[in-house]
Amino acid sequence: MGKVISVGLQKGGVGKSTTTGLTSYILAHQGFRVLAVDFDSQGNLTQFLTRRSPYDFVHKTSLEACKERNPKPYVHAVSDRLHLLPAEDFLSQFDKWLYTEVPVSKQMTILQDTLDTVKDEYDYILIDLPPNLGGLTLNGVCASDYCVVVCQSEPFAYDALDRYMEIVQAAQERVNSNIKIAGILISLLDARTAIGNYITERVKEEYEGFVFNTVIRRKSRIIEFSVEGIQFKSKADREALTMYEEFVEELKKRVSQ
Repeated sequence: MGKVISVGLQKGGVGKSTTTGLTSYILAHQGFRVLAVDFDSQGNLTQFLTRRSPYDFVHKTSLEACKERNPKPYVHAVSDRLHLLPAEDFLSQFDKWLYTEVPVSKQMTILQDTLDTVKDEYDYILIDLPPNLGGLTLNGVCASDYCVVVCQSEPFAYDALDRYMEIVQAAQERVNSNIKIAGILISLLDARTAIGNYITERVKEEYEGFVFNTVIRRKSRIIEFSVEGIQFKSKADREALTMYEEFVEELKKRVSQ
């Protein structure tokens, strides 16, 4: 049965979609069966993995999958081992639908119920969550076996960290007792800045035992992957991907314990 791993923080621009996309890609490249779930109406993960506009997937997204509790008709094959449940703007209607048409007792488990129908078909299911604490994020957290918290090494992301950890704990206590925090991933570190190094050290001190050893440093090549596709050709490619490969190895160990 596949392990469901959400990637989140209620702050935008911290690297959630890139982390979800590259982690999914690397796991599939290693031979695992992977489903990447875009649960953010911006559709950045969809665009990153397919190099297509999210609008190419109108009415063929995670929103329809949740409404039907069946993702199979909406899964897009990126490769033989990597599949994607896409997203686009209409996913922003999720909260309205959730709170007006879904019974209260089922509102926090819609995504979990949906993914349970395909969980046996994948080794890993990774969920890219939006930069807020609305119904999408709450459903994503509650559907998780493990939560990866992505914290950019800058003050606003750091300030959001404590509340996100509280949300995960509340979901564990009230909805899904099996949720575990896989760890906090420090992302987009610019080691030339004092504030970046300071935030990194603060997170390591305050959340000792939760923080991944791997630190994702800011690399322009990673941004280019969203346009050119993920590549292993050049030295710049390898330097960019090595960080994520190291993170994937850490993640696999943490979720197999």
